[in-house]
Amino acid sequence: MKRANKKLVAGILAGAMLTGIGVNAASAKSVSHADKHQRPAVMQKGKMAPCPPVQMSADDAAKKVHDTFGVDEKEVKSAIEEGKDIRDIGQAAMFANISGKSFKDVMGMKTDTKDWPEVGKELGITREQVQDKMVTMQAKEIAEKASIDENTATSLLKNGYHAQDIVAAGVLAKAANKDIQSVLDMKKINNRWGDVADQLGVDKSVLNVGRGPQDMNGHGPQGGPPPAGEVDAPAAPEEPAK
Repeated sequence: MKRANKKLVAGILAGAMLTGIGVNAASAKSVSHADKHQRPAVMQKGKMAPCPPVQMSADDAAKKVHDTFGVDEKEVKSAIEEGKDIRDIGQAAMFANISGKSFKDVMGMKTDTKDWPEVGKELGITREQVQDKMVTMQAKEIAEKASIDENTATSLLKNGYHAQDIVAAGVLAKAANKDIQSVLDMKKINNRWGDVADQLGVDKSVLNVGRGPQDMNGHGPQGGPPPAGEVDAPAAPEEPAK
């Protein structure tokens, strides 16, 4: 199943792709700030979606963002402990990585009156740069989970396949000693990855590899069709009207 092209919407950030980034700050003060300030930033069918569930300590989340984007770990941790929305933190980290500016400076550019597409435009970041960064991040994670090389993962992502579908096809292909493309071709709009596993004679339990909050991406169980209105890209600078 391939994903449809969708408008890049402000508020969805790269942090959503990371392994369960959420905040479980060490102090009660940090937790209370997180509860108060972590506002939903994703629009779906005209409504604000809830924040991702808490998954990591502030230290672990800051390290994850640092490892992924190369931004200052202490600056990230400070933003977390101040109760900044983790999605804003991920977005700022991505823009800092692309632009070469510090995480703190980029984070400070986002205000109540300036959204992330406007920040990206001010930084001179293009839609293509954001998309390329997302593909690079996804390809690395997919390669680790599905035991395929990053070039294959990158190629499949650019051909429009969902990350979750590539992971599922990769683990099934390995278990069945098949080519990943041939397994992807077995996935139709009216079946699920569990059905594909049955066809291949593979135990469905292999599909549980690496699953977590970041794997959902709007899909039903075992790679079923995503619901209408799925949004799957981070904020990018808006293109001028022609």
